Amino acid sequence: MASGLLVNARLATVNFIRETSISAKIACVLFSFFYALSFLFDTLKPLGITPGYLIPPNFWIWTIFTYQFIEVNCFVVFSNFLVLIYSSQVLEPVWGLVGFLSFFGIVSVISGFTSGAFYLACYMFARNLDFLFDVSIHGLAGYTAAVLVALKQCRGDQMIVGSIGLFMKHLPLVNVLLISALRIAGLVNGSYLVLVCSGTFISWIYLRFYQAHSRGRGDAAENFSFKSFFPKPFDGPMGILASVIYGFLLKVKLCRKTSYRYDVGAPSKITITLSGVDALDAERRRNKAIKALDERLQKAEQHHNDASEWPELDDE
Repeated sequence: MASGLLVNARLATVNFIRETSISAKIACVLFSFFYALSFLFDTLKPLGITPGYLIPPNFWIWTIFTYQFIEVNCFVVFSNFLVLIYSSQVLEPVWGLVGFLSFFGIVSVISGFTSGAFYLACYMFARNLDFLFDVSIHGLAGYTAAVLVALKQCRGDQMIVGSIGLFMKHLPLVNVLLISALRIAGLVNGSYLVLVCSGTFISWIYLRFYQAHSRGRGDAAENFSFKSFFPKPFDGPMGILASVIYGFLLKVKLCRKTSYRYDVGAPSKITITLSGVDALDAERRRNKAIKALDERLQKAEQHHNDASEWPELDDE
């Protein structure tokens, strides 16, 4: 019986590995490689982000690209494997390999950079060298938070715990609050919380304004607005904050007005582009365009039928 269980476990493991995407396999190999290096030397300093080393004269810019693969706890490494495999299985079929890798790379790099910049700003205000050289930013916390934001976007209405009304769309805020509580209790480092907040915010900005898809860029749906991350009583303040953020991004030309493309006519292949409109307005204009196109096609068909009728011949 024991041998049968071992055989079943082996088959299940082989099938699981076989079904895992190549991107997740490569990421897991990189994690394993850097984790093995941690037994040879301290990988946190040369490969993790230390804010003071991001600026001259050191300028260790490569750490922005390596920090997410650095971890010294085997249990955290295993949990990172699960995050990578699950996210690739859920998001890669929707976005494609290039879209998935773009999401991983952009969110990880910018989250690391903004986390380092946060501690540089803390040093400028507090003049405390601890913010520069006693902080180590590493691990996949930012990307894990970003995956929760992506799940809110594509599976927001999926229920997780029905008894308390917990849906997938609630996970980003729950994650931030949980990590904040752990930080207050002294169970996680401050850099971990900063990285989680950065990953949450950066991933929302990317998915909201920048991610390319067949209808244009971004996702202006009301259920993915910034205020939708918070309970209803916070709609007003969060809506104002989101408008300020959006206006700032437009002003510094880091963001363009969201555009949508609709192919609404197979015969004439008419494409309509709508810029700077919300989802409801986009749908309204789309329906109006489809109605106008239907009327045009009906008139064209009627004219074609009239022209194709043969004249009656009088009997001699």
